[in-house]
Amino acid sequence: MKNSFSVNIFVFLLTCILSSAVVAAKPLKIYVLVGQSNMQGHAKLHTMPYMAGDPSTKSLYDKILDANGKPRVHNNVHIVAYSEAGKGNKQEKKGPLTMGYGSNLGSDTVCGPELAFGITMREKVEGPILIIKTAWGGKSLNTDFRPPSAGKYALHPKIKALWNKHPNGAHGIPKMSSRPKWHEEKEKNTGYYYRLMIRHLRKALANLKNVHPDYDPKLGYELAGFVWFQGWNDMCDGTTYPDSSDNADAYVQYSNLLAHFIRDIRKEFNVPKMPVVIGVIGVDGDKAKGSISNLRLAMTAPVTMPEFKGNVEAVQTKNFWDYKMAALEGKKRKVDHRLRSAHLIGEDGFMEPRDTGVAGWKVVGSPPQKERVWRFTSVEPSIEKDKLSQKEKKRFRDITLPTELKDWYKPNFNDSKWERGRAPIGKGNWKFRGGSLVKYRAEWGKGEFLLMRTTFNIDKLDYIAYRLAALSRQGYHVYLNGYKLQTYIWWKDKPHYMVWNIADNKAKYLKRGKNVLAVYANSEYHGKARAPFGVVDMVIEGITKNDLEYVKSHENKLRIMDKECSREEGKIIMGCSNGGYHYLGSGKMLSQIGEAFANAMVKLQKN
Repeated sequence: MKNSFSVNIFVFLLTCILSSAVVAAKPLKIYVLVGQSNMQGHAKLHTMPYMAGDPSTKSLYDKILDANGKPRVHNNVHIVAYSEAGKGNKQEKKGPLTMGYGSNLGSDTVCGPELAFGITMREKVEGPILIIKTAWGGKSLNTDFRPPSAGKYALHPKIKALWNKHPNGAHGIPKMSSRPKWHEEKEKNTGYYYRLMIRHLRKALANLKNVHPDYDPKLGYELAGFVWFQGWNDMCDGTTYPDSSDNADAYVQYSNLLAHFIRDIRKEFNVPKMPVVIGVIGVDGDKAKGSISNLRLAMTAPVTMPEFKGNVEAVQTKNFWDYKMAALEGKKRKVDHRLRSAHLIGEDGFMEPRDTGVAGWKVVGSPPQKERVWRFTSVEPSIEKDKLSQKEKKRFRDITLPTELKDWYKPNFNDSKWERGRAPIGKGNWKFRGGSLVKYRAEWGKGEFLLMRTTFNIDKLDYIAYRLAALSRQGYHVYLNGYKLQTYIWWKDKPHYMVWNIADNKAKYLKRGKNVLAVYANSEYHGKARAPFGVVDMVIEGITKNDLEYVKSHENKLRIMDKECSREEGKIIMGCSNGGYHYLGSGKMLSQIGEAFANAMVKLQKN
């Protein structure tokens, strides 16, 4: 009996193993995700906890993040994503499905709908899965993704007639002489991203073992589905779709283009009935009117075409719009400004009082910031090449300084004849929204450029990190003990102290004992009188390891938000990270959308 039982158990286990092998021995199912910025996805990792507070999305949250709030890695689903290369952005990224395949492929903390899509498909489809994602922000179907069978781009008859009435040009209408160039550029751009999409898809298909390690050439692959999520740039294109806000049929051409697109992509890869899911633009939810509402009709229309019945499905992403979150977009801008600033300007025109009794950044060295004395002088450009029209807004530049100021930023420079005063140093009226002023404690002087120096003493260097908090309307150079610490060449009309993190290779310029901080900055001119104004202040701050952990915490961010909104509003705002037309960069919204795409795909596969 014992031997018979053992044999039966062995047979049972062997059967399970073989059955599992049979199930696993499936062709690679490939799903292609294409679109513009919302397909790229702007949902940041810190927005995901908002999902956990909603019972309807808690289970999906648990599939995306583990118990410690870290992104799960789904080794049974692989993805290769292509996007545009740019500063801080990769052009290609591949690996197991997890966070990090969103709008910035160089970041591991951003995602789009692909994450929840892949997780959901894994639960409902047997065999290995590969997602190929190609998405580029700000691209239209009428031009950038225009499919070959749609033919060349042509001006709408209404627009053509309007252009003919204005041969010398008008607002938004090019002059007759520049129209050949306009058409040349349009022809050059027409279909470019369609062709780039095809190129990337073929690249992935030609190297499947490279993008999915479990791919078995003997079993082959299946192009199992295609998801299209786009629309914003067409919705905004009044040249292609005139009267779009008033005419329900304004986007009929979009429907025709999308039908051509589906036919062409199927023909390109010889998959006549490949399931296609259309993500219908959902910004503003049910409250959307005008152009967005009219475009939705056009995006849904291909589903009703006889050739697409049963193999094309439209997903109304408006169903996932978060109205509470959208209503707080104005407060979110204020919150973001506060969170991204070292300090804000208070109602009295000076830096808001520092929080006391709370872990955070501290002024490095002594005396305290308000008690530090600055030496400063101002200079005018003395040679013609350094002069600039007062109408120019972006004014920061290097000028030739007088010979006696050659080493002005070095520690041993003699500044004893310069003016003395406490920062901020300024002149004129720096007004901002609401009519308030940024105030100053020491008068700048007449020159456009300001040179300022201060000293502070350090007893010990016991901070784990350092930063520069900088107040200035225009650009600046900042030097520490004679070494360049920071350069800023743009300008901001937001009165706040900008944050510049000081890297370790520059933090080494700090030393025990006497330190010299030097700043080169310039004023600005505004109004009919071209009145000069400018306010400058700089301070180096440090933070301990324990304080830094608290500063980065969710709780600290909510505490800071309390200054702009209620705690409940703060929790909602933490659930978004971007502008409204990107679904507020909401991990919750984009994850629900991805899940809906997958459910629609499964429905089509059953047909």
